[in-house]
Amino acid sequence: MAPSGPDDMFLVGDTDQRIYDNQVTLGSLGIHIRGRSSRLTLSYRTTREILHDAIRVLDGAAYDDLDGGADTLAGYHSVLHGPSPTLRGARNWDEEMDLVVEQLLAWPDVPRETTAVCVPTNDLATQLADRLARRGITATEITADGPRGEQGVPIGTMYRFKRLEHRCLVIAGVTEGLVPRTSVDAWERTDPARHRRELDRARSLLFVAAIRARDALALTFHGEPSSFLRPLLPNRRKSSAGYRGVGTSGRLPHLDTGLRVSCCAGG
Repeated sequence: MAPSGPDDMFLVGDTDQRIYDNQVTLGSLGIHIRGRSSRLTLSYRTTREILHDAIRVLDGAAYDDLDGGADTLAGYHSVLHGPSPTLRGARNWDEEMDLVVEQLLAWPDVPRETTAVCVPTNDLATQLADRLARRGITATEITADGPRGEQGVPIGTMYRFKRLEHRCLVIAGVTEGLVPRTSVDAWERTDPARHRRELDRARSLLFVAAIRARDALALTFHGEPSSFLRPLLPNRRKSSAGYRGVGTSGRLPHLDTGLRVSCCAGG
């Protein structure tokens, strides 16, 4: 895209995937891209179905174009096809871990090392790895350098999944208070601008995690689903007690988008 010469630097950026708080415009660094840039809109990483729902998680949030303007994912698409993502809820984390086990066992023909489970915190990752081990499923921790071992299901936090790719992925713990973290709400009154940035960063983190899945994606939550999942949920009434329908009213209805939603009522 840039001819060979003294000013032939080629940069690629995607602010929708910005998960760290280090925002800068290229112009402020003396790198002028206005009139010289092109938007890349074709994805080869994931399927059209996964990409469609991942973009809906962003819910129209505005992101910068690295030059002080605004950018969107309008026109972004994939040539790959696959099953629609699924979304399942449980009453508590213990029951949700059983949903994760059930989902992994539902991919019997997929090598374990090509699947993965993504969670919001290290503590949840440790608990889930223990549950998988007790169910006969080997797990391996994802460190800053990638999966610790070559065998087993990789488990790690959303931050650890940046730059990774897996055939089948479960994102667990997509629960209000975990995604985004409750601490983000502390900025709402004292610093609204930072509150907005923190929400956008948390939303981008979930988006990044979702598009790590190449062929199949399953999302799970317990209690009240994350507010970021609202675009994927059917319209349901709320009361002062919070989200209704999870663990109390059987199976949630199918969505017109094809994303399958259900709940675990427990025993």
